[in-house]
Amino acid sequence: MVLPKISNQAPITLVAEKGFWTEYLKNNLISEFTRATGVQVIVKSVSLSDMYQLQTVSMQRGLGKYDVVTIEAGWAKEWAANGYTVPITELVKTYDAAHIEEFTTLSDNYYPALLNILSYNNELHSLPYNSYVMGNHYRKDLFDNPLEQQAFVKRFGYPLASPVTLEQLRDTAEFFTRKKGQRLAGKKLKKDFYGVALMSGNRPHINDELSSILWGLGGKWFFPEYEKSRIKGFHVRADSKQAKQAARYYVDLMQYAYPANVNFAFLEAATALKEGRVAMWPFAYNNLWSISGEVNNSVPGAKLGISNVAGGKPYQGAYSFAVSYDSKNPQAAYWLLKYLSSFESQLAYANGGGNPCRLDVIAHLKGRLTLESAQRQALQSSYLADQSWRESVAQYGHFSSTAMGSIYPELMKAAYRITQKPQDTDNILQHLKVQITTLQNLYGEEAMLAE
Repeated sequence: MVLPKISNQAPITLVAEKGFWTEYLKNNLISEFTRATGVQVIVKSVSLSDMYQLQTVSMQRGLGKYDVVTIEAGWAKEWAANGYTVPITELVKTYDAAHIEEFTTLSDNYYPALLNILSYNNELHSLPYNSYVMGNHYRKDLFDNPLEQQAFVKRFGYPLASPVTLEQLRDTAEFFTRKKGQRLAGKKLKKDFYGVALMSGNRPHINDELSSILWGLGGKWFFPEYEKSRIKGFHVRADSKQAKQAARYYVDLMQYAYPANVNFAFLEAATALKEGRVAMWPFAYNNLWSISGEVNNSVPGAKLGISNVAGGKPYQGAYSFAVSYDSKNPQAAYWLLKYLSSFESQLAYANGGGNPCRLDVIAHLKGRLTLESAQRQALQSSYLADQSWRESVAQYGHFSSTAMGSIYPELMKAAYRITQKPQDTDNILQHLKVQITTLQNLYGEEAMLAE
């Protein structure tokens, strides 16, 4: 896209999560934006666990520290409802009015379920740039191995394949867990080998895994009740039968997982797969395809496969960029947002290892990539995952509450506590139920309804 000369040359600050995608953005895309517009961009890289609090405090106090903020999809409605982010149409009308119709076309060019999550009162306040919907990243070479296939059928009575159900995931994780000296695909193991890698550290990502399991079991943490197409209020189910079942399942699955410490999260899980230490990363973020895919080169004979997650309800979302209401240079902030959302930038980002959100970029890539390439498999998995959510995403409090940014950390804390003290699961979930109710009533636009 052609960038204009911007009259306000004040530097702007963009917040993004630490990771290789942010380094690529900073070293490649943003330098081009500065060259074309003359506006300097400061990139503040922070961890996901710090990102919400850092940005929220600044906007609550009107400090104007951050011009372009990064939103985890679950926060989008909360920030929009609080007036922290500027509607995209308002920005276009102010700084780019000649292209208002172009924006309408652009806003239709994203995954439908994702747009539902990011919208507030049917209006976008941000544009997604980094899709992290989950898929199962697995060692296809092991699943296709005749010796492993025969042994699996003999043991479990059904064919070995990427698991579709949570029961199959548990069986497959147990099956592939081997000790040093045992054989895997006919070769003696020099190290212990594990069925799965789980993001079970005290980080936000443990909640994403547990939530996917809960949803796959047909449960919900909480959900909205609608009246004439508008949310009337919410019902909480954090201590339901399904929630307890999901908690027990996760703890059980951990016995077949690569050993994790308190900081074990997405990078560590992807690395365990890359280094040939696990058969599956069953709740992988598809934007980590470039790391998972390195197993094809780092382990002789390895071949990566990517499929949908067991249970069929992967964590859905993306990071999106928005212009903060207290930006000191909203003109430049808008043009940076538009530039980073352009076809050219999303394509460059994808070629740098990211997982784009624009459907035209995805179609372009899928037409040029081989079917077995890690990138194409990740794009296809993300597309199918969005389709699986398209009709139901609005029925989950996770994606419809305007208090989700406050509730999300409580889900993480509860998930980690369960792994540390599984005997206290019922009490932990009961406490979580109270926390969700309190936070929804304090910060949500609609209250928790009496049962």
